[in-house]
Amino acid sequence: MSENREQHLEIRVSGTVQGVGFRPFVYRLARERNLRGTVLNNSQGVVIHAQGEAATLQGFLYSLRENAPPAARMDDVSTAELPLESFTEFRILPSETLDETFTQVSPDLALCDDCRRELLSECDRRRGYPFINCTHCGPRFTIIRDLPYDRPQTTMRAFPLCEPCHREYEDPTDHRFHAQPVACDDCGPRLTFLERSGERWNPAQCDADPISSCVQALRSRKIALIQGLGGFHLACDATDDTLVFELRRRKQRDERPLALMFPDEASVRACCEVSAAEWNLLTSARAPIVLLRKRDGAPVAESVAPGNPYLGAMLPYTPLHVLLLREFGGPLVMTSANLSEDPIAYEVEDALARMSGIADVALIHDRPIHMFADDSVVKFIGETPRIWRRARGYVPEAVHVPVPFRVPTLAIGPQLKNTFCLGKKSFAILSQHCGDMESELSAGFHERALSHFLHLFDAKIGLAACDLHPDYSTTRLAEKWCARQNVPLIRVQHHHAHLAACLAENETDERAIGLSLDGTGYGTDGVIWGGEVLVGDFHSFERVGHLKSVPMPGGDKAAKEPWRMALAWLREAYGGELLDARLSFMDTSRRSIGEEALQLLLAPSLSSRVFPLTTSLGRLFDAVAALVFFGTRRQYEGQAAMLLENMISPESANSYTMELEHDEGTLVLSPAGMIRRIVHDLEGGVSPGVISYRFHAAIVDGYVRACEHVREATGLKTVALSGGCFQNSFLQTKFEEELTGRGFKVLSHRQVPPNDGGVSLGQAVIANAQYGR
Repeated sequence: MSENREQHLEIRVSGTVQGVGFRPFVYRLARERNLRGTVLNNSQGVVIHAQGEAATLQGFLYSLRENAPPAARMDDVSTAELPLESFTEFRILPSETLDETFTQVSPDLALCDDCRRELLSECDRRRGYPFINCTHCGPRFTIIRDLPYDRPQTTMRAFPLCEPCHREYEDPTDHRFHAQPVACDDCGPRLTFLERSGERWNPAQCDADPISSCVQALRSRKIALIQGLGGFHLACDATDDTLVFELRRRKQRDERPLALMFPDEASVRACCEVSAAEWNLLTSARAPIVLLRKRDGAPVAESVAPGNPYLGAMLPYTPLHVLLLREFGGPLVMTSANLSEDPIAYEVEDALARMSGIADVALIHDRPIHMFADDSVVKFIGETPRIWRRARGYVPEAVHVPVPFRVPTLAIGPQLKNTFCLGKKSFAILSQHCGDMESELSAGFHERALSHFLHLFDAKIGLAACDLHPDYSTTRLAEKWCARQNVPLIRVQHHHAHLAACLAENETDERAIGLSLDGTGYGTDGVIWGGEVLVGDFHSFERVGHLKSVPMPGGDKAAKEPWRMALAWLREAYGGELLDARLSFMDTSRRSIGEEALQLLLAPSLSSRVFPLTTSLGRLFDAVAALVFFGTRRQYEGQAAMLLENMISPESANSYTMELEHDEGTLVLSPAGMIRRIVHDLEGGVSPGVISYRFHAAIVDGYVRACEHVREATGLKTVALSGGCFQNSFLQTKFEEELTGRGFKVLSHRQVPPNDGGVSLGQAVIANAQYGR
């Protein structure tokens, strides 16, 4: 075949190729090579017709794949040769809509370097404009109403382009060529600064710049409500301990760490230790909150993250943030605008109403946010970023799965840290973080997001999935939705979903050993699971091992008051001798709740009859933390485990031991002997850091030995690690090291959270596998 012969190729590209400057990139690439043809968006991706010499077309295809815009993700590029046509030039055509659609939508993108330079330039016409953007940055997911991605389909439709902006939009040499949110101070959104008087919000009485007015208020120890990309933040001076504590009081926020936004690299490094990989992610288009180790003497208020050696750090990711932080000159607390446990406020009227008792001033604008998205949260374990909360910058990026969905599938997701998932073709699209589904407000946000996703991705659902728990609000929601839509519903066990999610994101459907370790999940036997050794795939699972079960004294209260689980495990360890044992923890408990209440909680007949049983590793962490710290109440989920992890002091090579018992063919990991050793060490004055290390090492050793037993019985050599316990850096690292060292292949989470934020992915692939069985 002659390389000089004329050829016409149709090139179809699917993936994240809309809203990321892909069409302008294709246009410039084609014009540089004197190719003729067209490029357009449709509801499945981008379609290119390119005509020219065969050799030139091959070079075009190579550059298309290798030099795409940074935010683009090409999942598939297919080509077909067509008859020659009479193209005279290369053009961008209007978008077209297809009936059968699957288009991937770009997440919101942090401010790019080019726009930042223009924003801060003395001579650029957009100098100081807080909504500057281009084809490589700015809002995407949060402003899109419908597809294809064109300005009339976004919340920017209310802002007609002025002549200079229109010229840039039409100029293929400009970095705003076909940038849908493009605007300037003459034609685009505007800021407004408001002050609160009682329950009323009033525009400021002066003509000062809104950002300068907000900065002045922040310097005057005010709490500000600030509209961002996917919702509102509450902001205050991060160096003022009294003010940060007041923000916590107003927001009803417990001791959970608050996120910080730093103005620049120097201010981040003054407070935190930052690796090259962490810095690259902080400054990427995703721009999540990254958990960084706090420096000793860091100039931020202790109440930002009480007792925590990490700070949640982010950099300004919008032009508004850049201008605000640049003028303020120091770190700001930037926490989601909500009351504790409620979803983030993202509509102006709702935000002003809900935050009227919290914020003193507000900085708002008139570019509507169509869909909410919290800041994403990432922690590095070694050099690997692990997502703890998946939202802005990541959603709605799809996860490629190994088995295509037979029908469009909806997974409603878990009760806590909820996301839902749409499965279509070979992709799973997880929603943004929707929070805990225990309030009407959260349920309403979930319903709104679900309706938007179903419309945006044209998902005509033929199958749905939910959790196995009969009393969860997510279960009731799924039942009502399926009855209304006449769609079959498959109920999925929580820890099976964890295993399946890990397999799916690693693009394998092979049968594997699963360590599903977390705080809670409804088991097939009605017990609260959480320390599980499973063998399974998408189709089914077998529970081959678990942590020994103990009662949860006080039921659900035990999850909030770790001392209750300490009592449960002490009774398991000491039996009838416990009340007579001279233990410091027992003396503390008597003083806290009284002898009568203590005896009642420990009564064997009452515990076995009234209190639910649990095999949760998370509750064991609560128990050990309560023993070590003599704590009576935790402030937030995961706090006990975090305290134990953060105090690890590997001064001793010794480890405690968990016994492996057998119960009718099932492995049972018993910590009773370990609990007695912990008490002995505490009474003997061994440091809490050494006790924590020995405890963590025993957990790893016990479960690794369990995996070896399962391998011997089944021949399986792959282990999938999933569940909230794998947010613990020590556990994640040591499990990988020990399992790999003993010849196992280890699968972990990288694209979705190991916690319940990834469960909806597992629900979706399990439902697909079980459909029609």
